[in-house]
Amino acid sequence: MSDLSLPTQLLHNLTTLARHHVGKLDWFADRMQDLPRIATQPHALPVCRLLPASAGAASDQTRDTVAALISAAPGLCWQQSYSEADGFSRDWLDNYGWVNLVSPEGMFHSDTIRVSIGYWGAGQHYDEHSHAPEEFYLILAGRARFHSKGRGSVDAGPGDIIHHLPHQKHAIDMVPGPLLAAAFWRGTDLLRKSDLGTR
Repeated sequence: MSDLSLPTQLLHNLTTLARHHVGKLDWFADRMQDLPRIATQPHALPVCRLLPASAGAASDQTRDTVAALISAAPGLCWQQSYSEADGFSRDWLDNYGWVNLVSPEGMFHSDTIRVSIGYWGAGQHYDEHSHAPEEFYLILAGRARFHSKGRGSVDAGPGDIIHHLPHQKHAIDMVPGPLLAAAFWRGTDLLRKSDLGTR
């Protein structure tokens, strides 16, 4: 498989995984087909060094998608929504990053959905935040505890889905962590940065 085909393989694997979650993610899978590819410049972050270990924290169901991400990682544009100016420490930022796979500005273009894959290091706390789009987290590897306003905390691992309504406040503890998860968004303001609670 050529390097140029690695992101396409990642998208295919994630789409196949989403299609198995009927009534939750199959709606997204239908819209992840035949998307135009957008040229993006690869960009590495310190967190990339941690990705290979995720393979051992995947499940039988998610293993192929995690392997595809690890293979494609050097050619992907890794990003961060936050910085030290937002109150995050350098250590926190060095153990965090995400890839914009599908969106109006993603590696694969869509005006109706956003699909990203994010990594958070073991023991990290992702402060309470919210956003306009509806969100489905699909855990790919590792485990974390999700705190969502209006319901009790939920521990989730590979293959589990955590759903958030538009503007529903939520936070995540990477316990035990780390966490590798795909975030599926639909709704308005797909590219807007999440609103953080008080830090």
